[in-house]
Amino acid sequence: MAWTSGLTGRILEQGTPGYEEARRNYNSRFSKFPKLIVYCLEPADAANAVSWAKKQRMDFRVRCGGHSYEAYSNIDGGLVIDVSELTHLKVDKAAGTARVGAGFRLKMLYEALWKFGFTLPGGSCPSVGVAGLTLGGGYGFLSRAFGMLCDAVQEIELVDANGVLIRANETLRSDLFWACCGGSGGNFGIVTTFTFRLYPIGDVAQFSASWDHTELEKVIRFWQDWAPHADSRLTSGLELPAKGLGDVTAKGIFTGLEKDLRKTVRPLQEAVPPKQLTFRSSTWIEAIRKLGGNEIRQARFKNSSAYIYKPFTEHALQILSDNLQAAPGNGNLASLVAYRGAISEVSPEATAFPHREALFVIQYQSYWRSSDDASARIGWIEHFRESMLPFTQGAYSNYCDSLISDWPVLYFGSNLARLKRVKQAYDPDNLFRYEQSIPLP
Repeated sequence: MAWTSGLTGRILEQGTPGYEEARRNYNSRFSKFPKLIVYCLEPADAANAVSWAKKQRMDFRVRCGGHSYEAYSNIDGGLVIDVSELTHLKVDKAAGTARVGAGFRLKMLYEALWKFGFTLPGGSCPSVGVAGLTLGGGYGFLSRAFGMLCDAVQEIELVDANGVLIRANETLRSDLFWACCGGSGGNFGIVTTFTFRLYPIGDVAQFSASWDHTELEKVIRFWQDWAPHADSRLTSGLELPAKGLGDVTAKGIFTGLEKDLRKTVRPLQEAVPPKQLTFRSSTWIEAIRKLGGNEIRQARFKNSSAYIYKPFTEHALQILSDNLQAAPGNGNLASLVAYRGAISEVSPEATAFPHREALFVIQYQSYWRSSDDASARIGWIEHFRESMLPFTQGAYSNYCDSLISDWPVLYFGSNLARLKRVKQAYDPDNLFRYEQSIPLP
């Protein structure tokens, strides 16, 4: 292994034990074969990997949870620098902060913070890596109460394009700090540690409701006017399966008492009476365990996204419904999650994440097993997204979609020009790059 001299950490080459599992993507639609995978065991390993890759002139990608929808954190014939084993944690209970290794997956991090009575407003998928989620903005079922995950960041420690470990916060390298709060991962360096402001958490209340599919348009019509403006302690979502694939469902988490949640949900209950409606109280950790499930890897899938700033018109609702009627096979749906609340209390320019004023986000989703289905599924998602463009704005970079031609503008909006300037300042040779990385000016 003389040619790998200079690399440190846990190194996997093609043909060595563990390589086959390590090269796999969360999205099984992709199969990539990196030449090397380096698991960083400490921040210095990431610095050494960057220096080695520059010397070898080898392209590389940075990976944490490996959840990139388009497998952008993997590469054929290059180097994968994997930070998933950087799981150091130091909680300052008195200050309500924590230094968090960039390798944590959400379930592991929630469990660790729960022991101290704290949490973060991340997502519900347990195997998502905290680094990629945070760097792209990050939202979940606590975000209307506490804000985006990137809003909780106080400082980052990052390996830059010179292979040097540096710090950035609101006063030190503030432009880099700004860019790393919503400008997406893999663009400016390799984050090894976050310092987060934590949120005290105890018991929460939850609701779930379901309606026959025939009620779909009625449910969306009311929910879109109610959910973004309801008590900000409630973050709720809608799941809209393709016709014949189940009920329309709503669910939400409320950082308060069940009796207050019942009052908050009553307008929805009265406007479009559900056939099933349940409420329950539990600890936060029990709620997120139940909501998240256990998946480590998905079958093949194609997802995309958009933001909604004005309520859907009747025409928009009809097009959305028509797309769900035309879906090919099983595993097709759209899901909506309400924004506003604490998300919109931060200005669109205050961080690199620009979609602060959206009412909600929509995710177009298709999951399948046979590779023969790929063309029809991908085509359906792309048609769905394009047909909704007159009624939507932007897209979420963490739901990356290779078929969006104007992705820089859709992901980053008016913050794009500043992100390019930060890229020029900290990575002028475009060392940190992938298919949808921030372009140089």
